[in-house]
Amino acid sequence: MTRRQRGAGEPESLGDLVGELTSARGWASRLRDARVHRRWPQIVGPELAAHVEPVRLHGGVLVVRAESPPWATQVRYLSGQLAERANEILGAGSVRRVNVVVASGGRTGPPTRK
Repeated sequence: MTRRQRGAGEPESLGDLVGELTSARGWASRLRDARVHRRWPQIVGPELAAHVEPVRLHGGVLVVRAESPPWATQVRYLSGQLAERANEILGAGSVRRVNVVVASGGRTGPPTRK
């Protein structure tokens, strides 16, 4: 029920207000896409998550950063499976393509996310 459908004295739930705000501001798809960061270890498993991190998911394109060229090669090889698994967890059609980049020097691995 939207604000316009409620009676004048009916209270609004916080969830409804936040939902309306995110939709009105165009944030809904960005918030949906941000779930990949939170669910990354579940998507790729702990070993891969220790060497590869999601950079962004936008418009169905998942960009990931590997800590080294060998890990980038591994992720490219597994990109179809990675997209399939991400779609199982994030929802069908969330990831259509995976782009892999290699971290520039000085990095020892992805940051720990909590």
